[in-house]
Amino acid sequence: MYGSKYWEVLFHQANQGICILNYKSEIIYANAKAKRVFGKAAPGLYQQLRGVCRQFMVMVKEKETLLSNYSGMLNQQLDIITFNCFSFYSEEQTFVMVVFDYRAGDEINSANGITFTSREKDILHAIAAGKTNKEISETLSIGFETVKSHVRNLLAKTGTTSRTELIGKCCHSGNDAWYA
Repeated sequence: MYGSKYWEVLFHQANQGICILNYKSEIIYANAKAKRVFGKAAPGLYQQLRGVCRQFMVMVKEKETLLSNYSGMLNQQLDIITFNCFSFYSEEQTFVMVVFDYRAGDEINSANGITFTSREKDILHAIAAGKTNKEISETLSIGFETVKSHVRNLLAKTGTTSRTELIGKCCHSGNDAWYA
C-alpha cells in the first residue's frame, strides 16, 4: 500500500521532502525530493533524522496515543533540515511520516527583500551550524563583541527575536531569492 501510486499522486508535486518509515526506522516510501536529499545532498542528515524517528517511535509507543507529532531542526555543516514527524497506525503497525524542508548552506543569501552583507552571511551560516558567539568569534577571527553586534543587527534587520527564529525566517522563507 505505501509504495502504491496513491502516495505518488498525493505527494508528486510536493515542494517538501516526504518519507514514511516503519517501526524499524526503515524508509518504506520517499518522494523524489527526499530521495535526492538523502541520496546525494545530505546523507549525514538522513542518519540524524532516522535517529530522531527512532526516538519519536519510542515516545509514541510509551504514550500509546493514536496520533502524535514532533518538530525540530537538524543541521550538518551548513545544511539544514526542518522537519515534522507524524505517527499513524495501519493494520496494527506504527508508522512515522516525516515532512521536511531542506536548505543547503549556500542558499542563505537574502529573504523577504532583505539583503545581507558577506559577513552577515558568514554569521548566519555559523548560527545555522549551531555555533555559539564565542565559536563564531574564533572561527571568523573577529572579536566576541563584534559577533554579538552582528547578531543583534541581524535580529533587528529581520524583525526576529531569537537565533532560532532568525534561521527559520532566513532559511525557510519560501522566497526564491534564497537560491544563489
